[in-house]
Amino acid sequence: MVIKSLSEQSERLQTLITAAQTGDKTALLQLCEDFKPLLQSEARREMFYRSLGKDAEGIAALTFIELVLKYNGADFENWPGLARCKVHFALFDAMQKQGRIWENEAQIDTGSEAGIDLLDTGLADTARLDELAQLLLSLELQEALRQLSAEQQQILTLLFLDDLKPKEVAGRLGCSVRNITKHRLKALDRLRQLLTN
Repeated sequence: MVIKSLSEQSERLQTLITAAQTGDKTALLQLCEDFKPLLQSEARREMFYRSLGKDAEGIAALTFIELVLKYNGADFENWPGLARCKVHFALFDAMQKQGRIWENEAQIDTGSEAGIDLLDTGLADTARLDELAQLLLSLELQEALRQLSAEQQQILTLLFLDDLKPKEVAGRLGCSVRNITKHRLKALDRLRQLLTN
């Protein structure tokens, strides 16, 4: 086993990131594979996994891919540390939002119109996921999205690209807010599997 110098590692990383940003799917997949242990270790931290479950791995993968596609810095020697921090804080933020949702759901009657309006207010932070909307436009995610069911594609599009609240999506599709949430979670879990395999 040959141990590469730090400068060789950073040059390889720069090459892969640059290639991934120009649409090279192989480079993006290689980066995901190289950083899979880091992503898994962050996603499987007890506090994140207990709060987010399998969604933690999906959030970690999406955050990592976003960093790869948007990085415009020149420091590739410290890039792995940056990746760990970005993933960690994205998971922490998601955990806090999930906690607020649980608090609201525990106190709200989702069967009433007033309760659903209050729940939508509590979900306002998560409904505005502009960064995820931008990621959904990436080539890698477009391919993964095509492998979801038509219903899952429609729900993700309405939630993340059209920036609708779960109540609005439920109204359009003629189903409950809980049904929308269930399909959203299943779709994000499937995306995670497709992007990390």
